[in-house]
Amino acid sequence: MNKKGKVFYGWWIVAATFMIMTLIYAPIANLVSLFTLPVTNELGFGIPQFMVYYTIMALAGMAVGPIAGKLMKKMDIRLYLTLFIVIGASAFVGFSFATKLIHFYLFAILMGAGLIGGAAIPASVLITNWFNEKRGLCLGIALSGSGFGGIILSPLVNWLITAYGWRSAYLAIGVLIVVVLVPLAVFVIRLNPADKGLLPLGEAKPLNSAQRTVFTGTPQGETFKSLSFWALCLAITIGGIVVNSMLINLAPYLNEIGTTAKTAALLLSLGSAMVIVGKLLIGRLFDRLGLTATLLIISAGSLVSFLFLMNANLLLPAILYGAFSGLGATTVTVTPAYITGALYGEREFGAKYGIVSIFISLGAAITPIISGAIYNINHSYGLLLHVLIVLSVVQFVLFFVAIKTKPKLDLHSDNLKEEAF
Repeated sequence: MNKKGKVFYGWWIVAATFMIMTLIYAPIANLVSLFTLPVTNELGFGIPQFMVYYTIMALAGMAVGPIAGKLMKKMDIRLYLTLFIVIGASAFVGFSFATKLIHFYLFAILMGAGLIGGAAIPASVLITNWFNEKRGLCLGIALSGSGFGGIILSPLVNWLITAYGWRSAYLAIGVLIVVVLVPLAVFVIRLNPADKGLLPLGEAKPLNSAQRTVFTGTPQGETFKSLSFWALCLAITIGGIVVNSMLINLAPYLNEIGTTAKTAALLLSLGSAMVIVGKLLIGRLFDRLGLTATLLIISAGSLVSFLFLMNANLLLPAILYGAFSGLGATTVTVTPAYITGALYGEREFGAKYGIVSIFISLGAAITPIISGAIYNINHSYGLLLHVLIVLSVVQFVLFFVAIKTKPKLDLHSDNLKEEAF
């Protein structure tokens, strides 16, 4: 049982997953632009050719998601995490020695595996396993590591590139990942509270020798047959397009509408900070307001941010865009993990979230194609903004359908060895 007077061990899990998101997720997802010009200028690649690696990375993440979910059930979590942490680190080390485009494309496969198998899935599964109470808050804290990593690593990596070159910067990230995260995986992280003789936070039922903990929810097969699950997956895919479209097109759009360099820099910094605030706030709102109200706030945040972005050449609308975009960005971070557990239960959560993660990656992978096609219609980002406003509404409708058609939770509980991961 959880011992009174001691810090609940789950908070160490939160801290460890926060560091995983900081050192794996942030460098892969948030620091791309820092390397683009140095790499392409030195090696003579075109930027579009170089950025194909990002799509390959996202597609690799799609493929790895279901596999990672199953491996977490079969492998010791310490071995599992060490494996994927080393895989993610190896991608950065490989990039540091790359001389041809094919090298970046090949190591992008490892990068996608590290991103999903080493960060996104384990962080969500671990928090779901350890917390019944305050789950949304803890997901928000853990996943906000990606925004924190963007803030603290951006100046560090930029300095490394300027002082020592992009190869040294890639190599330093790879070494940092291994040095910091492997000890956490081996000595701190445990998959379930029962591994430490504890209960999930908020679970009051005592353990006994025959049944270490209780996992409730809809069985995996029944979940995958439901309209609710596929409405959720489609909502997350569309949410990925909504979130990522302006992330990858923000700089050229701001230039198009005549935004000053100073305002653009402010927006980029504010955006990273608001990602952290948004994750913490939305996690708390899920706990307090429930699914429908919080999802409405998230979708409205995206919609309103695009309205302000239309006038981002002015300082106040630019600031408000940054503020509201932090809410919308949680569509592909806190929301998928929380809503998967809330709708379908903790039972076989790893396998369910492994499938959901495919659609998170799918949204990121197809965003450049869709946003580029919309831009090419009239060679202006104005139409793209209007499409994204519509998709923000569609996203909420699909989330609403997923909630209203969710399958009935199976309250039957099985032995932890068979069900938990």
